[in-house]
Amino acid sequence: MYKDLLIVPFDGSSSGPDKKVGWQKPWDQAVILALDKNTGKVRWRGRRGLSCIAHITPQVLSENGRDQLVSSAGNVVQGFNLKTGERIWTVSSPGEGVVPSIVIGDGLIFTTSGFGDSTIRTVRTGGKGDVTKTHIAWESTEDVSKIPSMLYVRPFLFLVTETGVAKCLRAETGEEIWRERLGGRYSASPIWAEGRIYFLSEKGKTTIVQAGGEFKVLAENELKEKCGASPAVSQKHIFIRSENNIYCIGR
Repeated sequence: MYKDLLIVPFDGSSSGPDKKVGWQKPWDQAVILALDKNTGKVRWRGRRGLSCIAHITPQVLSENGRDQLVSSAGNVVQGFNLKTGERIWTVSSPGEGVVPSIVIGDGLIFTTSGFGDSTIRTVRTGGKGDVTKTHIAWESTEDVSKIPSMLYVRPFLFLVTETGVAKCLRAETGEEIWRERLGGRYSASPIWAEGRIYFLSEKGKTTIVQAGGEFKVLAENELKEKCGASPAVSQKHIFIRSENNIYCIGR
Protein backbone atom coordinates (compact mmCIF):
# COMPACT_ATOMS: atom_id res chain seq x y z
CA MET A 1 0.00 0.00 0.00
CA TYR A 2 1.19 3.51 -0.86
CA LYS A 3 -1.22 6.40 -0.29
CA ASP A 4 -4.22 5.51 -2.48
CA LEU A 5 -2.38 2.82 -4.46
CA LEU A 6 -2.22 -0.94 -4.08
CA ILE A 7 1.00 -2.03 -5.81
CA VAL A 8 1.37 -5.64 -6.96
CA PRO A 9 4.49 -6.96 -8.72
CA PHE A 10 3.90 -9.92 -11.05
CA ASP A 11 7.20 -11.72 -11.58
CA GLY A 12 5.95 -15.08 -12.78
CA SER A 13 7.02 -17.28 -15.64
CA SER A 14 5.57 -18.49 -18.92
CA SER A 15 2.64 -20.90 -19.09
CA GLY A 16 3.68 -21.77 -22.66
CA PRO A 17 5.47 -24.88 -23.90
CA ASP A 18 8.90 -23.77 -22.68
CA LYS A 19 8.48 -23.61 -18.91
CA LYS A 20 11.99 -22.21 -18.44
CA VAL A 21 10.98 -18.89 -20.01
CA GLY A 22 10.69 -16.35 -17.23
CA TRP A 23 12.12 -18.88 -14.79
CA GLN A 24 15.66 -19.66 -15.98
CA LYS A 25 15.42 -17.77 -19.27
CA PRO A 26 14.80 -14.02 -18.86
CA TRP A 27 11.59 -12.63 -20.37
CA ASP A 28 10.06 -9.17 -20.77
CA GLN A 29 6.56 -9.92 -19.48
CA ALA A 30 6.96 -9.00 -15.80
CA VAL A 31 4.57 -6.24 -14.70
CA ILE A 32 4.32 -3.98 -11.67
CA LEU A 33 0.66 -3.09 -11.37
CA ALA A 34 -0.61 -0.05 -9.45
CA LEU A 35 -4.33 -0.13 -8.66
CA ASP A 36 -6.58 2.51 -7.13
CA LYS A 37 -7.20 1.01 -3.69
CA ASN A 38 -10.80 2.29 -3.63
CA THR A 39 -11.97 1.23 -7.09
CA GLY A 40 -9.52 -1.38 -8.37
CA LYS A 41 -8.92 0.72 -11.49
CA VAL A 42 -5.44 0.37 -13.02
CA ARG A 43 -3.49 3.59 -12.50
CA TRP A 44 -0.24 2.48 -14.12
CA ARG A 45 1.77 -0.53 -15.27
CA GLY A 46 5.50 -0.63 -14.71
CA ARG A 47 7.82 -2.72 -16.88
CA ARG A 48 11.14 -4.30 -15.90
CA GLY A 49 12.60 -5.18 -19.27
CA LEU A 50 14.29 -8.59 -19.13
CA SER A 51 13.95 -10.35 -15.76
CA CYS A 52 13.17 -13.70 -14.13
CA ILE A 53 10.70 -15.06 -11.59
CA ALA A 54 10.74 -13.79 -7.99
CA HIS A 55 8.51 -13.42 -4.93
CA ILE A 56 9.83 -10.18 -3.45
CA THR A 57 7.94 -7.62 -1.38
CA PRO A 58 8.98 -4.13 -2.60
CA GLN A 59 9.71 -1.09 -0.44
CA VAL A 60 9.13 2.66 -0.65
CA LEU A 61 12.30 4.74 -0.54
CA SER A 62 11.91 8.31 0.75
CA GLU A 63 14.82 10.56 -0.15
CA ASN A 64 15.16 14.33 -0.48
CA GLY A 65 11.41 14.78 -0.11
CA ARG A 66 10.58 12.32 -2.89
CA ASP A 67 9.28 8.77 -2.77
CA GLN A 68 10.08 5.98 -5.19
CA LEU A 69 9.26 2.29 -5.35
CA VAL A 70 12.23 -0.05 -4.99
CA SER A 71 11.33 -3.43 -6.46
CA SER A 72 13.48 -6.33 -7.56
CA ALA A 73 13.04 -9.66 -9.29
CA GLY A 74 15.22 -12.39 -10.68
CA ASN A 75 18.24 -10.72 -12.37
CA VAL A 76 17.37 -7.09 -11.47
CA VAL A 77 17.01 -4.52 -8.69
CA GLN A 78 15.08 -1.42 -9.81
CA GLY A 79 13.55 1.91 -8.82
CA PHE A 80 10.22 3.19 -10.18
CA ASN A 81 8.35 6.49 -10.22
CA LEU A 82 5.36 6.03 -7.88
CA LYS A 83 3.21 8.47 -9.87
CA THR A 84 3.74 7.03 -13.34
CA GLY A 85 5.39 3.61 -13.04
CA GLU A 86 8.35 4.79 -15.11
CA ARG A 87 11.56 2.87 -14.40
CA ILE A 88 14.17 5.25 -12.96
CA TRP A 89 17.16 2.97 -12.51
CA THR A 90 18.19 -0.66 -12.72
CA VAL A 91 21.00 -2.87 -11.38
CA SER A 92 21.91 -6.30 -12.72
CA SER A 93 21.54 -8.95 -10.01
CA PRO A 94 21.80 -12.44 -11.57
CA GLY A 95 19.75 -15.26 -10.05
CA GLU A 96 16.12 -16.44 -10.14
CA GLY A 97 13.42 -17.39 -7.65
CA VAL A 98 14.33 -14.64 -5.18
CA VAL A 99 12.25 -14.49 -1.96
CA PRO A 100 13.72 -12.07 0.67
CA SER A 101 12.14 -8.62 0.79
CA ILE A 102 13.90 -5.35 -0.01
CA VAL A 103 15.52 -3.67 3.02
CA ILE A 104 16.43 0.04 3.03
CA GLY A 105 18.50 2.16 5.40
CA ASP A 106 20.69 5.29 5.32
CA GLY A 107 20.94 5.65 1.57
CA LEU A 108 21.53 1.93 0.95
CA ILE A 109 19.29 -0.78 -0.50
CA PHE A 110 20.01 -4.29 0.77
CA THR A 111 18.99 -7.16 -1.52
CA THR A 112 19.73 -10.80 -2.23
CA SER A 113 19.83 -12.48 -5.61
CA GLY A 114 18.39 -15.91 -6.24
CA PHE A 115 19.32 -19.44 -7.23
CA GLY A 116 22.23 -19.95 -9.57
CA ASP A 117 24.22 -16.93 -8.39
CA SER A 118 23.21 -16.15 -4.81
CA THR A 119 24.66 -12.85 -3.60
CA ILE A 120 23.95 -10.19 -1.01
CA ARG A 121 24.01 -7.04 -3.12
CA THR A 122 23.91 -3.56 -1.60
CA VAL A 123 22.96 -0.65 -3.87
CA ARG A 124 23.45 3.07 -3.26
CA THR A 125 20.42 5.25 -3.90
CA GLY A 126 20.27 8.26 -6.23
CA GLY A 127 20.99 6.61 -9.57
CA LYS A 128 19.42 6.98 -13.02
CA GLY A 129 19.53 4.49 -15.87
CA ASP A 130 21.66 1.35 -15.65
CA VAL A 131 23.78 1.93 -12.54
CA THR A 132 25.25 -1.56 -12.21
CA LYS A 133 28.80 -0.27 -12.64
CA THR A 134 28.43 2.83 -10.46
CA HIS A 135 26.02 2.24 -7.57
CA ILE A 136 26.82 -1.19 -6.09
CA ALA A 137 28.27 -0.42 -2.66
CA TRP A 138 29.35 -3.95 -1.74
CA GLU A 139 28.58 -7.61 -2.42
CA SER A 140 29.00 -10.90 -0.56
CA THR A 141 28.44 -14.49 -1.66
CA GLU A 142 28.85 -15.93 1.85
CA ASP A 143 25.82 -17.09 3.90
CA VAL A 144 23.19 -15.70 1.54
CA SER A 145 19.64 -16.19 2.79
CA LYS A 146 17.27 -17.76 0.26
CA ILE A 147 14.05 -17.27 2.29
CA PRO A 148 14.29 -15.08 5.44
CA SER A 149 14.60 -11.35 4.77
CA MET A 150 17.48 -9.37 6.21
CA LEU A 151 17.05 -6.83 9.01
CA TYR A 152 18.64 -3.37 9.18
CA VAL A 153 19.22 -1.88 12.64
CA ARG A 154 21.63 1.05 12.35
CA PRO A 155 24.53 0.58 11.84
CA PHE A 156 24.16 -3.18 11.39
CA LEU A 157 22.57 -5.63 8.98
CA PHE A 158 21.35 -8.88 10.56
CA LEU A 159 20.42 -12.09 8.74
CA VAL A 160 19.78 -15.78 9.24
CA THR A 161 20.12 -18.48 6.59
CA GLU A 162 17.70 -21.37 6.19
CA THR A 163 20.32 -23.62 7.81
CA GLY A 164 20.53 -21.51 10.98
CA VAL A 165 23.62 -19.38 10.45
CA ALA A 166 23.04 -15.95 11.98
CA LYS A 167 25.23 -12.99 11.05
CA CYS A 168 25.75 -9.38 11.91
CA LEU A 169 27.38 -7.22 9.23
CA ARG A 170 28.36 -3.58 9.23
CA ALA A 171 25.72 -2.28 6.86
CA GLU A 172 27.86 0.40 5.21
CA THR A 173 30.72 -1.91 4.22
CA GLY A 174 29.56 -5.53 4.56
CA GLU A 175 32.26 -6.22 7.17
CA GLU A 176 31.41 -9.31 9.24
CA ILE A 177 30.97 -8.39 12.91
CA TRP A 178 29.88 -11.80 14.16
CA ARG A 179 28.74 -15.15 12.79
CA GLU A 180 27.08 -17.82 14.92
CA ARG A 181 25.22 -21.06 14.28
CA LEU A 182 21.81 -21.06 15.96
CA GLY A 183 20.88 -24.60 14.97
CA GLY A 184 17.72 -25.75 13.23
CA ARG A 185 16.16 -24.46 10.02
CA TYR A 186 14.66 -21.04 9.41
CA SER A 187 11.98 -19.62 7.11
CA ALA A 188 10.83 -16.68 9.27
CA SER A 189 12.63 -13.37 8.98
CA PRO A 190 14.33 -11.94 12.08
CA ILE A 191 12.57 -9.01 13.75
CA TRP A 192 13.66 -6.17 16.04
CA ALA A 193 11.87 -4.98 19.18
CA GLU A 194 13.18 -2.78 22.00
CA GLY A 195 16.85 -3.46 21.35
CA ARG A 196 16.51 -7.19 20.77
CA ILE A 197 16.62 -9.40 17.68
CA TYR A 198 14.24 -12.37 17.54
CA PHE A 199 15.12 -15.42 15.41
CA LEU A 200 12.23 -17.93 15.08
CA SER A 201 13.12 -21.42 13.84
CA GLU A 202 10.87 -23.81 11.91
CA LYS A 203 10.54 -25.93 15.07
CA GLY A 204 9.16 -22.98 17.01
CA LYS A 205 12.28 -22.05 18.96
CA THR A 206 12.91 -18.33 19.35
CA THR A 207 16.47 -17.21 20.05
CA ILE A 208 16.62 -13.65 21.36
CA VAL A 209 19.91 -11.81 20.98
CA GLN A 210 21.19 -8.36 21.77
CA ALA A 211 20.91 -6.01 18.81
CA GLY A 212 24.52 -4.97 18.68
CA GLY A 213 28.05 -5.72 17.64
CA GLU A 214 28.49 -8.49 20.22
CA PHE A 215 26.68 -11.82 19.96
CA LYS A 216 24.86 -12.20 23.26
CA VAL A 217 21.91 -14.59 23.71
CA LEU A 218 19.38 -13.07 26.10
CA ALA A 219 16.78 -15.86 26.08
CA GLU A 220 15.53 -18.94 24.28
CA ASN A 221 11.84 -19.89 24.16
CA GLU A 222 10.15 -22.90 22.57
CA LEU A 223 6.62 -23.33 21.24
CA LYS A 224 7.37 -26.83 19.96
CA GLU A 225 5.22 -26.26 16.88
CA LYS A 226 6.13 -25.83 13.24
CA CYS A 227 6.60 -22.13 12.41
CA GLY A 228 7.23 -20.68 8.96
CA ALA A 229 5.74 -17.17 9.10
CA SER A 230 7.66 -14.18 10.42
CA PRO A 231 6.58 -12.86 13.84
CA ALA A 232 4.84 -9.49 14.06
CA VAL A 233 5.12 -6.87 16.82
CA SER A 234 2.49 -4.36 17.93
CA GLN A 235 1.82 -2.50 21.20
CA LYS A 236 4.43 -4.49 23.15
CA HIS A 237 3.02 -7.83 22.03
CA ILE A 238 4.55 -10.43 19.73
CA PHE A 239 2.28 -12.36 17.37
CA ILE A 240 3.44 -15.75 16.08
CA ARG A 241 1.55 -17.93 13.62
CA SER A 242 2.39 -21.62 13.94
CA GLU A 243 1.08 -24.53 11.90
CA ASN A 244 -2.00 -24.85 14.11
CA ASN A 245 -2.27 -21.72 16.27
CA ILE A 246 -1.82 -17.99 16.49
CA TYR A 247 -0.03 -16.86 19.64
CA CYS A 248 -0.08 -13.42 21.22
CA ILE A 249 2.80 -13.10 23.68
CA GLY A 250 2.89 -10.19 26.10
CA ARG A 251 2.23 -9.12 29.64
